[in-house]
Amino acid sequence: MRRLLPRSLAGQTVLVLLVGLTVSHLLSMIIYSGDRMDTLAQMDSRHTAARVAEVVRLFDETPQDWHERMLRAIGGPDLAVSLSEVPAVAEQAQSRRALLMRDALRQDFGSRPIQAMDAPVDGAQGLYRVQASVRLEGGGWLNFAHDEMVPADQWSRHLWSMALMAAGVVVLSIWVVRRLAAPLAAFAGAAERLGRNVEAPPLVEDGPDEVRQAARAFNRMQERLRRLVDNRTRMLAAISHDLRTPITLLKLRTEFMEDEEERARMRETLDEMEAMVASILAFARDDAAQEETRVVDLAALLSSICDDFSDAGAEASCEAPQRLPVEGRPLALKRAFTNLIGNAVKYGGAVRVHVSAGEGGARVVIEDRGPGIPEEELRKVLLPFYRVEASRSRETGGAGLGLSVASSVIHAHGGDLSLSNRAEGGLRVVVDLPL
Repeated sequence: MRRLLPRSLAGQTVLVLLVGLTVSHLLSMIIYSGDRMDTLAQMDSRHTAARVAEVVRLFDETPQDWHERMLRAIGGPDLAVSLSEVPAVAEQAQSRRALLMRDALRQDFGSRPIQAMDAPVDGAQGLYRVQASVRLEGGGWLNFAHDEMVPADQWSRHLWSMALMAAGVVVLSIWVVRRLAAPLAAFAGAAERLGRNVEAPPLVEDGPDEVRQAARAFNRMQERLRRLVDNRTRMLAAISHDLRTPITLLKLRTEFMEDEEERARMRETLDEMEAMVASILAFARDDAAQEETRVVDLAALLSSICDDFSDAGAEASCEAPQRLPVEGRPLALKRAFTNLIGNAVKYGGAVRVHVSAGEGGARVVIEDRGPGIPEEELRKVLLPFYRVEASRSRETGGAGLGLSVASSVIHAHGGDLSLSNRAEGGLRVVVDLPL
């Protein structure tokens, strides 16, 4: 049932308005039809009762010798009149029409015996025969029979009315709700752009007061985030640059150490520190470059990276469609996927890359045939400078920034990166990017 309901704000609002107004309109039509039927029945009964009352008074004031001639003169197709010693109506009033007739006659004749009833006419749909018997002052009963046509409920007209009302509600509601929901869509788009690029243009501060205030707050938040990222990048670059001088001085001092073995170990440690500082500087330079976002052919990019590794003697293959455009920063994406494929080549011996397009996104699967990563370490290896010693030792090189940089780049593009071990052995890296 939930799948059949609209999920958008405009659809849900229109549905609520349409159901509410349709139900209220339907109830109004039912109440109106009931009141109309009741009013018409009362008017018809009072009109007939007035005619009957006039005939009864005329018979009361006229000698009995004239009654037969009067019956012939008064009787007609819409009102049949007859005289009898006993009332022609043997039952008391039960239906509303008969009750209305009897009550209207009693207002004219007080406590005089009056009986009334009604029954549907055979073979005539909607036609009822109302009968009444009134005792004359001189004795005997004057009997009346009157056929009433019950007006049919004009539901076709009501349905047309509801259809026109529903059409008007749908058109007007869609127009109004879309105007009201447009700022929400703008906020969603701005948040998506901010997640990919902190330098994205600010949100337009337009619309009602509440929308302008929200847009102003969003722009202030974006500006604070931009300053935070810039300050972090400058700080990393400054610290890394300042560390190079003491590392160089320590290298010079190691030359004066007499213990050859201790000097070699110290030199190795300083080389590692220098490599880490160089990696941080490279990361800071790339982050501060503010590369422009444009359409990138992801299939061609990954194929070229695999070709470069193959030319260098590595076993790397890529299965990709002919073209797969994504929006992103080309150099950043190339660095991220080069790190991922390079790790697979270094620690897995061989790498297979599979590129595919899904609903609204691109998926890149990178698989190797290496030892994999312990399950408890899968999330930790994405942290800066974290290395799994069992498979990524210092002897193999690396500062522990490759996966962290790749993850940062992928997330900056609005994507996601996940690691898992293959059942047949090796590591699987799955990257999802929005098209």
